[in-house]
Amino acid sequence: MAVPVSPPLPPATAPVPRARLPRPVLWTAAAWSALHLVLAAWWLLDPGSRPGLEGGDENGGSGLLTVLPSTTTAWVVLALAGCGLAAAAAAALHRPGTGAAVAFAVAGGLGVLAADTRALVLLGYLTAIVAPATFLVVFTIGALRSRRARPWLGAVVLVVAAGLVSGVLRPGTIARLAGELGGPLARELPSRGHLALLIGGAVLFAVLGVLARRAAVGACAACGRPGPAWTRPEAAARWGRVATLVAAAGPLPYGLLRMTWLTPWPVGLPDASDPALRLFGLALGVAALGGAVLTIGLVRPWGEVWPSWVPVLRGRPVPVRVPVVAGGLVAVVLLAASPGMIGMGIAGLASGDPFEAAFLLVFPTLPWGLALAAAVTAYALRRRGACTACGQGQPPLAVRR
Repeated sequence: MAVPVSPPLPPATAPVPRARLPRPVLWTAAAWSALHLVLAAWWLLDPGSRPGLEGGDENGGSGLLTVLPSTTTAWVVLALAGCGLAAAAAAALHRPGTGAAVAFAVAGGLGVLAADTRALVLLGYLTAIVAPATFLVVFTIGALRSRRARPWLGAVVLVVAAGLVSGVLRPGTIARLAGELGGPLARELPSRGHLALLIGGAVLFAVLGVLARRAAVGACAACGRPGPAWTRPEAAARWGRVATLVAAAGPLPYGLLRMTWLTPWPVGLPDASDPALRLFGLALGVAALGGAVLTIGLVRPWGEVWPSWVPVLRGRPVPVRVPVVAGGLVAVVLLAASPGMIGMGIAGLASGDPFEAAFLLVFPTLPWGLALAAAVTAYALRRRGACTACGQGQPPLAVRR
């Protein structure tokens, strides 16, 4: 009598770990919500305690906060903070579906409330103040030890010499510009700092919503796999290159416009005889053009390995989180500024004001922000490699050298 043979068992696969929400995210969301419950209640009891979120006359129309009455803003923040606390509690009590829905709703509400151009202005000014000087120092130190970068030191010397001769880079000019910028920035730091806190809350609850959604569908806790085909490294490399090129073109109109302040034909310069204003235009232009160059790094080898002119870090792999966090921050601020920038451009078209209408071309914040967000996402998908928790995924895909 023949003995039936059992079919072979399929090969064992590693089970996908059930997504557990990280405690730091839950605690941070709960703390943010509790803080704003207290602040909103304080604003209702003492309307004068608000940190100037509505801004001054020069900020009118830059965002929803400049239009809503202070009492309305307090009630909106109170409601969103209460919902945020409910989202964190639902996620902590193993009700991820409810937690995800509420968290996404809070993120959307905060995004609409905090959509404001002032965050972009603050980021742009801080970058213009810090980035050019920092790059000059780091590049000079690193290039002295790099044969490939050493010839570029001549160009740096020529630029500095031209700035000294023209008066733009003289110590007195730099000191006067620092004094003129320091006072307004210090006065507006509380209001713009809290605006940044609201934008950060929108990002925080978006992250909480994503993590809770993973738990609801049983995806991997660490990477969210399995995912659709567009998240594979090869696919991300294709569409990511297009997104990167679009994002790199975003700051070019503004950067090139500011760089005209160094020529005899400055565009939009109030006082051509003031070297401090010319220096500020130079700093803003360099920061914008530097942003375009750094964006290109998302699809270049030096975006994966530190270049030879970077001291200490040269030759080491660039941590994936560095470009992702930096580029993601800029993308969030650009998207937050988009309603105000688009509104000013449309108002300029309606009134026949060419200066305001030019905002649509000089500050293409919406396509720039969307493209930068996509480029950063593609960079992360291409370089993340196989997941250490579930084993799914492919090795990191490096760009061609």
